Amino acid sequence: MSDRPESGASDRGNRVVDHWATRLPLYAGGLMLMMILALTVVDVFGRYVLSAPVDGKTELTRLMMATMIALALPIVSARSQHITVDLFDGLFSAHAARVRDVLVNLLCGVSAVILAWWVMFRAERLMKWGYVSDFLHLPLHPVAYFVALMLAITGCVLLGKAVFCALIPPPSKGGDRSLDRV
Repeated sequence: MSDRPESGASDRGNRVVDHWATRLPLYAGGLMLMMILALTVVDVFGRYVLSAPVDGKTELTRLMMATMIALALPIVSARSQHITVDLFDGLFSAHAARVRDVLVNLLCGVSAVILAWWVMFRAERLMKWGYVSDFLHLPLHPVAYFVALMLAITGCVLLGKAVFCALIPPPSKGGDRSLDRV
C-alpha cells in the first residue's frame, strides 16, 4: 500500500497541462538556441571556407536571442531559477527574509509590468512607422510585441509570487521550500 492518495484524471490532466505549459516555452527556447548555433556554424564555414558569409546573420541572431530570452523569462521567474547573490542571506531572520522576498517580488513584478508597457508602446511605434531590420528588411514589431507579452506574463507571475509569499505561512523548519517552485 502506498501512503500517497490516489490521483484522479483531473489531477493527471493538471499535471500534463502544467508540464507542457512550462516545458513547451523552454523547448522552443532551446530550439531557438540550436538555430542560432547552426546559423553561426554555417556563417563561419561560409565565411572562412567559401568566402561567402550568411547575409543578415547578425540581425537574425539578435531577433532570435530576444525571442529566446523572452520565452524563458516567465518560467525562470516562476521557479526562482534566476541568478541571485546570497551573500547577506544569513543576516536575515525567517520573518525578515519573507518580508524581503515579498518586497523583491513586488518590486520586480511592478518593474516587469512597467517595462512590458514601455516595450508595447515601442512595438506600436515600430509597427506604425514601418520599421524593419537594416539588411533583411524584416519587420521588428512582431518580436517587440512578443517580448512585451512575455514581460507582462513575467510581471504577473512575480506579483502572484509576492501575494503567495505574503499570504502562505512559511514551511516548518527543515520543510521543503515549495514556494520557490510556484
